[in-house]
Amino acid sequence: MIHLARDNAGLSLRELASKTGIDFTRLSKIEHGRRPAPELSKIRALADLLHLNMADLLVAAGTSREVMEHLLWSERLKSRRTPRDACSYLPATSPFVGKNAFRVKVLTRDRALCLVTLGREKLVVFSFIDDEDFMIRIPPEMVMVYRRKSHAVAGSAENMFPAEVKKVRQLGQVANLVLSCKGFELNTLHSQRKVIEMGLHEEERVFVAVQATAIQTLPIQSEEDDTYEA
Repeated sequence: MIHLARDNAGLSLRELASKTGIDFTRLSKIEHGRRPAPELSKIRALADLLHLNMADLLVAAGTSREVMEHLLWSERLKSRRTPRDACSYLPATSPFVGKNAFRVKVLTRDRALCLVTLGREKLVVFSFIDDEDFMIRIPPEMVMVYRRKSHAVAGSAENMFPAEVKKVRQLGQVANLVLSCKGFELNTLHSQRKVIEMGLHEEERVFVAVQATAIQTLPIQSEEDDTYEA
């Protein structure tokens, strides 16, 4: 892909190496498939200079689609400005949204107000879906995390339950917390500064709060290929 695009752009190997900052010898070996792909910033430079789709380059280099979305989204978080053509290959929303999609069962219903089961927890959601089973999506940026439970915290949302921090991932200025809950895992997004200030670490016990109105509901058939039953 790089060799053909370079020829179409009328660039020599040395010219492309100079413009991207990739060592000439390494770039030659990359073109011939004898070296693995360079770091993400260099792949982006190649995509921009050769007018290639960055996602196509990453997939051609052997990157899985899920990992690719995480990489591109992380890069967007680290960048102060979004390139004009970024919409062609940078996801607009977090790839973690799909990880917070679950199939739930309705326990009780009062018009749109529903009590559902998720794992071994019970959540309050609003839904206009009449089925007794439907999908929910919990936006990771709407999940609040607290180190301890208090009356003020308990009143911050209809849904509150204990969890344990399983993973802490740094994504530029944003931190992704993977929380182990009773029967399911939940991904959250917070500013890196907040996580540092709270001193959150793996295996730490916390409390999770989610507003009922922040939980999205969907019919099962629209999401069943991408989700699992909790």
